[in-house]
Amino acid sequence: MFLRVIPSVRMPIGHAFFDYRLNEGTAHRGDVLLVPFRNRLIAALVADITPTSELEDRAIVLTQPKKILKLSDTVVDLCVEGARECFVSPPTMLNAWLRHVPKRLPDYEPHAPAKDVHWPKDKPRFAKHYVANRFIDPNGIVPTVMAEQANGRVLVVTPRQKRAEHLATKLACTALHADLADGAAWRAWTAFASEPHGVLVTTRIGAWLAAVADIVIVDEPENDDHKQDELTPRYDARRLVELAAQINPALRTVSVGTTPRLVDATDAALTPELNPILTTVPFQRGQWSAIESLTQPAYDRLAEAVLQNRPIRILHAITGVRGRLRCADCGWTLDCARCGSGMTRFENQARCLRCNFTAPLPDTCAKCGNAELNKSAIGTQSLSAVLAKQFPGADIKIFDLSDWMSQSVTPNAVFVVTNVSHIGGFAEDVRRRERLIIAFRQLAAQACVAKCDLIIQGPEELIQEIPSWLKPQGLKNALSAELADRRAFGFPPARILVKLIVSGDEEKSRQTKTQLDALTQNNGWSVRGPFNVEFRPKSREQRWIFHILPPNQAKKDEIVQALTPLAALGILDLDPIAFFS
Repeated sequence: MFLRVIPSVRMPIGHAFFDYRLNEGTAHRGDVLLVPFRNRLIAALVADITPTSELEDRAIVLTQPKKILKLSDTVVDLCVEGARECFVSPPTMLNAWLRHVPKRLPDYEPHAPAKDVHWPKDKPRFAKHYVANRFIDPNGIVPTVMAEQANGRVLVVTPRQKRAEHLATKLACTALHADLADGAAWRAWTAFASEPHGVLVTTRIGAWLAAVADIVIVDEPENDDHKQDELTPRYDARRLVELAAQINPALRTVSVGTTPRLVDATDAALTPELNPILTTVPFQRGQWSAIESLTQPAYDRLAEAVLQNRPIRILHAITGVRGRLRCADCGWTLDCARCGSGMTRFENQARCLRCNFTAPLPDTCAKCGNAELNKSAIGTQSLSAVLAKQFPGADIKIFDLSDWMSQSVTPNAVFVVTNVSHIGGFAEDVRRRERLIIAFRQLAAQACVAKCDLIIQGPEELIQEIPSWLKPQGLKNALSAELADRRAFGFPPARILVKLIVSGDEEKSRQTKTQLDALTQNNGWSVRGPFNVEFRPKSREQRWIFHILPPNQAKKDEIVQALTPLAALGILDLDPIAFFS
């Protein structure tokens, strides 16, 4: 008998299965064994058991192999199909899932029990809920988990670590995320897979456990942080859940968010109307207060809140002392020596927000010698210091975007957003408006739940428009208009776009362009690019981006099959980090 296994090790695409002769012992499809591989023992997933093998003369003999786990057939199918869509080998995908296998394994063999189709017939297999309070709303995360625990293993997939920890505390269960110690992470997910009932909250690293779950709840499906941003494998947790549901007819999925993804723009009519205590303040000349970045109306509300002993929270997207180290005379900026982007001042050092490189602060401008390097927008550190001096003893906290995403808003606070156009975070132009709509509705939902006064500053045109996004019809109009723009310019989700990342000099990019043109000539495919990647560590080779557009009528399976040979040219991304497809 021969075992065809997927080893847990990074391998180039094209290498998938390895055959071993089982001399003594038993094994089943879905088992994870320890097998000898290149002079060491590694974990491997049994993908098939056959009486013959084309490599039987060279197959390594296994005698009573050590069993680590007993998983389901769904895990095998999800690994193979997920790897195919990500243009990586199944071993690379499995390695990303299992991560670090402990050297000391328990004596027992964790077992994932198989179940028949069992979801309640009065509940849809696929459900979407749009709510303001994703925790305690009747269709929110916590009530849904409590109701579903009796039906089996409930996996909650959430986009951020802090949120995973918060949810796990509320649900009295374990949170699985990248910062969890290897041993603790292994124990957390194997315990979840082994029991017939239970709850596990995970970030995207555990999304593959949808293959052993009975119910999967996707938290904030509109959030980009569900996408894996490592170079390989580049997968989307939401897509893994979709694939698992396609493979396993016994799996129920529920998504709980505040705003539909752009692919679900028609769902916008089903979203809740948000009614925060909202004040909008447009940027106008003569309206600025003595405190930089605050208009006079916003400053007056802050002063009033201080007198009322109310907490004040300010969302300011610019971190550090100043947004950039920039000369007041000539406009020179200090660029990062590692990746080339602009440096920000933090206390007594300069820091790059892109790659976290730090450097000493320059005394003078490298171009004109001027000592004034503060011609840039005020940062969170400076604004916090100014407000502490202006209102000593007041309960005032400044949030940057990271703080806002990971912390709860204090009830009954006065919440000020210094520039609403910044709250969508860093995004390419084609996605900036979509990100802003999602972020603003999330902010408004927080204000509703915490019963805050929400004061929004921003450009006048935007300030006039954003209140309409809080109403179902206004949101539907905004998302429909955004989708129409994507359709006009041929961007996802209106059509599938594939990103190819190629390393090398300009000559290499020209050669790749020639190859792509030859492959796509007269078959309905088209190529855009190459586009130069400007900001990168100096230690990293130059990179170029190509956009490959298949014919509109092409099916996903056909696209994957046609693109797989191109994986040798660089990194292929069918669902690019930059776009939804």
